[in-house]
Amino acid sequence: MGTPVLSPEWMKSYAELWNTTDATREGLKKLSMVVEYRLAENESRAGQIEVNAGEVVRAGAPAEGVKPDFVLTAKVETWQRLGEGELPAAKAMVTRKVKFRGSMAVALANLPGLEAAMKMFGEIDDTDWSVD
Repeated sequence: MGTPVLSPEWMKSYAELWNTTDATREGLKKLSMVVEYRLAENESRAGQIEVNAGEVVRAGAPAEGVKPDFVLTAKVETWQRLGEGELPAAKAMVTRKVKFRGSMAVALANLPGLEAAMKMFGEIDDTDWSVD
């Protein structure tokens, strides 16, 4: 069985991929932020990354007392479609397939990096997409 999507272990793999991908690390190097990802089917299944100048410095479960700058919530199917590249990030946010909380202006100004970050959902080996 694989690693459950958004679990602390999965988030660590996501962070490693982020930090070795130019589109995220270099493309978002002007940003320092906390991003939280959630499953719409079970919002207690959430992962969080802390990004400092484009590099993930902490990844895992949401940290107590740390307020995320961005919260992205979507159904498993949507995260999979984003990861497969068949659903663009901007379209997912505009159509509310990804519920987005945070500065939309910052997100849109950094759209290539955001697209790359969401596409990485499909690049984590052995992801278990089940919700329970």
